[in-house]
Amino acid sequence: MRHRLASLVVAVVALAGGAGFAAWAVWPAPTPVPDWSADYAPHPAPAAEPTDYDLTPRPPAEITPGTVVGTTAPAGWSHLVIKSLPRVRDDQRSFLPDITVEKAGWMFTAFAADVAREPAGTFAFRAIGLGLGAKGKTRDMVVTSDTGRRLGADMGLFGGMILDKGYEVQRKAVVPLRSPGFALLDTPVWFRCGDANKLVRYRYALLVDRPTGRLDVLMWSLGADAAPCGQLAEVVRIAPNTIDPAELVVDRRKVTRLGMPSDDAFAVERLPPGTRRPLPDDLRALAGTTRFTPESARSLEARLRALLRDFPP
Repeated sequence: MRHRLASLVVAVVALAGGAGFAAWAVWPAPTPVPDWSADYAPHPAPAAEPTDYDLTPRPPAEITPGTVVGTTAPAGWSHLVIKSLPRVRDDQRSFLPDITVEKAGWMFTAFAADVAREPAGTFAFRAIGLGLGAKGKTRDMVVTSDTGRRLGADMGLFGGMILDKGYEVQRKAVVPLRSPGFALLDTPVWFRCGDANKLVRYRYALLVDRPTGRLDVLMWSLGADAAPCGQLAEVVRIAPNTIDPAELVVDRRKVTRLGMPSDDAFAVERLPPGTRRPLPDDLRALAGTTRFTPESARSLEARLRALLRDFPP
């Protein structure tokens, strides 16, 4: 149905003389994306004894449409982990139509966590969530293609298609393990690898201080399939309420002569902002694991909590 609507849009804007807009309505063929589901198959060895680690891979929660995301934790969440505001980098804009630059920076992404006090007085995860939304003049709101107009977002002609494609990629995110005080989130990101853009996985490690509810976040890249791309090279400590400018570089081969980008035309070339350290060599194998046992989960949590001491508070 959406593709039929796109064809109608082409006709309308062409009659109106909007050639640049018409190009945007003719979306190039989808770019094949990796299927990582087999990487997260449950470990064949069952736990020998009860454990606090939930090792069944699950999708993160989706932040409810209508949630306003500013520069601190949105309503219903205790922590804003990171909010990304992609924009085409200034030196990458010269050959792109204005509408392509505009639409590449129209959407934002949000990553939030909710850490709640338990009856015993300690703190634990309630939820880990992702969302996409539209950047507005006065506020940024999580929306979907189905809810955007009803919620007052400036969807324009192509906002729905942009959101659908964004959610299609974001829904490949997975939480491979979780306990009351420790969780991992693996989420896909288009990243510049050499002279091409590849879909890589960012891994976020979330560590709760159970007595206080403080949340510490470390992240690194798991890289791309069959392509060296800085995987497991450095670890970044993400500050609370991080706002990531997410400057985009362009693969010009993936932009049509009319300025229409393919799914992999834009990518970031740096990890999110934060304090950086090389990922210790003896931690890389464990940090890249996707199928955990209680013992490997416990070992990774202990190593990461120790690694936090290498970063300034």
